Amino acid sequence: MELTDGVVLLRAPESGDADWIVEACRDPVNQRWLPGLPAPYRPADAAWWLDHCRRGWEDSSAAAFLVIDAETGARLGAIEARFGVPPDVGYWLAPEGRGRGVMTRALVLVSRYALDERGLEALELYTLPDNVASQRVAERAGYHREGIRPQHIARRDGSFSDAHRYVLRRA
Repeated sequence: MELTDGVVLLRAPESGDADWIVEACRDPVNQRWLPGLPAPYRPADAAWWLDHCRRGWEDSSAAAFLVIDAETGARLGAIEARFGVPPDVGYWLAPEGRGRGVMTRALVLVSRYALDERGLEALELYTLPDNVASQRVAERAGYHREGIRPQHIARRDGSFSDAHRYVLRRA
């Protein structure tokens, strides 16, 4: 499945994306804001994630996409809607994707897919309290901050961090 608005193209991750995923997930910014990422991020971690994405598509528990520049074909990031209880979405960008508004576009596309095509009533999104860039993406995509969820985000060391909770409800 692919989603596009003409500026970004969202497509399922493929095995040929593994090396790019490794480099993007080694980025210090992603390591900071995604505290559950293995460090160092290795090829085996990318292989695990790709398998996780494939299983999510197969059993309809999730829809993971790479964010692609629709004009150049360059990989820019990843976004995943997870259809558990409650359904939520998470995302990250490689350095070459930042500051261009592409994640807001990707989040709008994935949110429409989840709410309209999957029939969800709402979709949640969580950020670390000081991840202002991710919070701005959520707000520009129409999400509303609805408080803090204590001890929600797992860290590599086994501890947990509070998270800002954002929600987008079906119109």
